Amino acid sequence: MKKLAATFVLLALVGTVLGFASSAQAFPTKTAACSQSQCHGRSTAVKITITKISQTSRTAKYSIKVTGGRGVAGWAVKYGARNLARRTASTGTFTVARGKTYKVWAVKLSSGANYKTLIVK
Repeated sequence: MKKLAATFVLLALVGTVLGFASSAQAFPTKTAACSQSQCHGRSTAVKITITKISQTSRTAKYSIKVTGGRGVAGWAVKYGARNLARRTASTGTFTVARGKTYKVWAVKLSSGANYKTLIVK
């Protein structure tokens, strides 16, 4: 059972990293590869602000702003293992279905990543 749980956690971490892989960028000024915890660990330095813009009976539209930390910003909205929206930017908007819970991830390339749980009623 422990082996199955460890495998699930590993797959979840790989999925999260791959979710941002399409927006990865290289920085030629770096002289060495970063450590996993430096670039991909959870960082409270990365701040996420999510604001509801509008809603219908079925969907809700939000704006997102990623601040704090250093480096190129990106964000993704996940429902389970599915990426519903993602951008390489510090701001943007997304629309999700009501009645579900989402994880909204934000990353600053040199500072790590953080997430907020978004419950859409």
